[in-house]
This record gives sequence, structure tokens and C-alpha cells, in this order.
Amino acid sequence: MIKVIVTGGDGMMGQTIKKITNDSKYHYKFINRQILDLTHRNRVLNYFKYYASQGYNHIIHLAANVGGLYKNMESNIDMFSDNIRINENILEACHKYNIKRGIFVLSSCIFPCNPSKFPMDETMIHESPPHYSNEGYSYAKRMLELQCRQYNKLGCQFICVTPVNLYGPYDNFNLKNSHMIPGLMHRFYLTKKSAGKYVAYGTGNPLRQFLYSEDFAEIILQILHNSTVTDGNIICCNDKEYSIKEIVNLLASVMSIKTTDIVWDTTKSDGCMKKTVSNNKLKSIVNCEFTDLKEGLMKTYRWFNQNFYKIRK
Repeated sequence: MIKVIVTGGDGMMGQTIKKITNDSKYHYKFINRQILDLTHRNRVLNYFKYYASQGYNHIIHLAANVGGLYKNMESNIDMFSDNIRINENILEACHKYNIKRGIFVLSSCIFPCNPSKFPMDETMIHESPPHYSNEGYSYAKRMLELQCRQYNKLGCQFICVTPVNLYGPYDNFNLKNSHMIPGLMHRFYLTKKSAGKYVAYGTGNPLRQFLYSEDFAEIILQILHNSTVTDGNIICCNDKEYSIKEIVNLLASVMSIKTTDIVWDTTKSDGCMKKTVSNNKLKSIVNCEFTDLKEGLMKTYRWFNQNFYKIRK
């Protein structure tokens, strides 16, 4: 049996992977910050030493200090420092205790804000700076890609996967620190209860790609189980791109809100205007069936309503 440590076990992707795993050839150990502080080197080394002795030799590294645009803008130092520490500790522990194969999750925000071409591909991560708003998180994730490449020279099989904007059940719906879709969903939900004004941030003009969490979980497991993939970086996205305004209007439709009732607060930052990436490499490696965005939003909103009083918010 192949045994896999999964960091970030209580996050959206950890919970989603837990939900869909049913392969008897694999056993998963999900850890969260209550079990282990990943910024604490000695605790990480001791934990991995023990579980490596129990036969764990694979990892899915999901954990990170992560948040939406406005959390990044306010916390670039913390986002950089925490994530560098986490990744340093995880990689050192894996290498030291013979956990040789794993999936390490990056983010599409690491790509240049002003690239030489669109769509961007895997070769362009370090081409030029990311957007200033999230440079702390972005550079920490860029360094994770670099670190994995160096460990692979020592015989490891550390594969980086780079998803676009993720959304789905189990997400963080905090009004201040969440990503766009969960934050907007929560804000609109509260507005419906109070009969106030529906407010969306920015101009609505930036373009974004989105990926439903269960689709990404399936991709992660396919890559982990595919022994022919031993290194490299793989962008994970579907085939469509939307403006922020299209996303807001689509979510409004799902939540039975009139788009004419939405007010745009253009004093808020748009972030990077466009960061389109290619999924050509992904499609050459895994079988992808992407969830339609409206269907994914409906599933997410249904879960949000059913679990409102216990979700992260």
C-alpha cells in the first residue's frame, strides 16, 4: 500500500481530496495546523520522521498562508515569510526521511503581470515580476518551484501543479481574507438578509480563469498516481476565461439577485488585469472533464447554504 501525507487537510482542497479518495492502493494521512505547526522546523522534522517510519513515502502539499487580493495587499511580509518557512520545512523533512514523490501546489498568481505573450505556459514563471499586490505570496510560491527542481536533482519526484482561481465547497468564506468567489458569495448572502446594497469590488474588467475544487482534486490524484510524471510544473485550468463582471453576474443569477441591483465600488483595486494561462500540457497528461462554471457555482452555493453555521467565515 502506498501511504500519502496530505498537508492542509482542513482546507478546501484537503477536504475535497478526502471526499473523493476511494483507491484501496493508497492510504492518506490528513494533517492540519491543530495537529502540526508547519512553520516550526523541529516539530515538522519529528512528525515526518515518525510517519516515514510507518511507511509514508508520498506527499500532497496543500498547506499555505493564503488569501484573496486584499489580504495579500495588507500582509505581503507575513505571506512571504510563513510560506517560505513552511516549504523549507516540508521539503527538508521529505528529503531527510525518504518521502521521495509528491505533489506541491503553486498558484497562477506567480506568473508575470506583464508577460511577453498570452496565454502563458509553464516556462514563463520566472520571466518577469508578478503583480505587486501579492508579490509576497507569489515569490514564496516561485521559490517552491525552484526548490522542488533542486531536490529533483537529488533523486526526488516532486511535481508542482499550478491551479488558476479555485472555488467550491469547504472554501474560506471570510469577508476580509477570502478569495473572490467565496467572499462575494458571503457578502451577497448577507445583503439578501439585510436588504442592503449589493456591492462588487473594482471595475469588473479584469479577466480570470476558474477551476472547481473537485476537478482540481481529481487532477492532483491522477498526476500522483501517474508514474510516468516525475517532475516539472503543470498548469491546471479549464478552457474558459471570464471577466470579473461576468462572474459577478453569473453568481447573482445563481443567487436570484438582479444584476441591476449591483453597485461597483471602483475605489477598490482590480489587481492584475489579465493572467491567462494554457492547459496544453495538462491535457497531454490527464483526462480532464471540467465542471461548467454555473454548475460549479450552484453546487458551491447549495453547500454554502446547507453548512452556513459551521463554514470558515
